[in-house]
Amino acid sequence: MNLTLEELALLEYLYDKVGRSTRARIKIPQDDEGQPQSNLAARLYDADVLKFSGMGMISITQFGVDVVSELRQRRNDRPARAAALRLALINWLYGHYADGTSPKSTEEFLDSDASYYAGQQVTAAEVGQAVVYLNERRLVEGGGVAETVHLIQPRLTARGVECAESGKSVSEFLSPPQATSGPTFNVQIDGSQNVVVGTQSGFTQNNTSGIDAEVLARLVHFATVARQSLPSSGLDEQQQVTVEQLSQELEAEASGDNPDRGRLRKPADRLVDALAPAAATALGGVVTALGQQTVAAISG
Repeated sequence: MNLTLEELALLEYLYDKVGRSTRARIKIPQDDEGQPQSNLAARLYDADVLKFSGMGMISITQFGVDVVSELRQRRNDRPARAAALRLALINWLYGHYADGTSPKSTEEFLDSDASYYAGQQVTAAEVGQAVVYLNERRLVEGGGVAETVHLIQPRLTARGVECAESGKSVSEFLSPPQATSGPTFNVQIDGSQNVVVGTQSGFTQNNTSGIDAEVLARLVHFATVARQSLPSSGLDEQQQVTVEQLSQELEAEASGDNPDRGRLRKPADRLVDALAPAAATALGGVVTALGQQTVAAISG
């Protein structure tokens, strides 16, 4: 769901006051002018994350609890946070590149809406780390200044432009996944890049989990296809980060030494759900169907 920063601030304020209790309630907080934030609360009510309890009181719904819990879990996932920030920096600089402009410094990134991850602004230190990472890999360049990691007049290199236009995450652009062996077929939708949606027969694994090796191979293949389909999925940036994270989690468990049905089912189900917004497209429908068939195979 999409909440504005203002709406999210009120929801998190409510969550912090009542915890995970859906029965506890508080008075509608006031704005800077001392007026109750009733209109803001009404929008959250429409989003089913808050409910009115009479006499100017509000309480959080279970859905609201889940929303805040999921957001905070995402914020604490440092690898996913760092990956999203690097891509956001690339896309921010690409916007300047496309407009023929140039920011004075990478520090200006913090003044943009792109500096928010899961409803929370990233820190200056995180931006500095991302700048160093991208600069060392020759995706961004600019003038250096003593005692700071930021770049003056930053810009994308030719390789950085390719990264932005590839539709991939920075890590995938730098280290593209190796092609798998086995019979495959390609699906191409309206000029988009080819995505391999066939079977993966080159997967071998010894395990004592009792899960058929073919099922594990299908899970690994589904995770790979989900990532390959991202550039043509129509998903927004954060949705793509979620799909990439879940696909990596699923692939790691399926290719591990002792895969567990429960640990496989959770990321697989979540990955299918994460791809659901793309199901309306032809390619998204193919990938989603593949995922549903694969998830069904876990239970045998």
